[in-house]
Amino acid sequence: MDFGGARARQSDLFGTQVPQDVSTIKKRLFKGLKGVDNVYTQHKPLLLETLMELMRGRLREGAFPYCGNPTSSVVARPQNVVVFIVGGATYEESVAVHQFNTNNPGVHVILGGSTIHNSSTFLDSMESAMEGIPRKTLRI
Repeated sequence: MDFGGARARQSDLFGTQVPQDVSTIKKRLFKGLKGVDNVYTQHKPLLLETLMELMRGRLREGAFPYCGNPTSSVVARPQNVVVFIVGGATYEESVAVHQFNTNNPGVHVILGGSTIHNSSTFLDSMESAMEGIPRKTLRI
């Protein structure tokens, strides 16, 4: 939480907007499971949602700057997008970009990063990022 907690994030990565009542939670849970054959493969990376928001023209310019000049007052749907993730991208994000490109003809998204992570390299990077920072211990 110190490394990637709410203070370190720019957007609502984990959907922290808490539903108001139990019925809303129940609807959200069952809506999320509807049409899912395998609950272990239902997760979609935040990058996919970000790309969908880009295509709808709903990204905040302050959080997601772009290069070039818009041709009119209404920004046209981008055709070529380069996503570079400092710190590394995951295989899941790579698959999501491939599926996005397949499902959206005419749009070309290129994914790059400082590395391609698997679970070991990700945990190694987390450990090196926390070097020199005292660890908090849980008291039960």
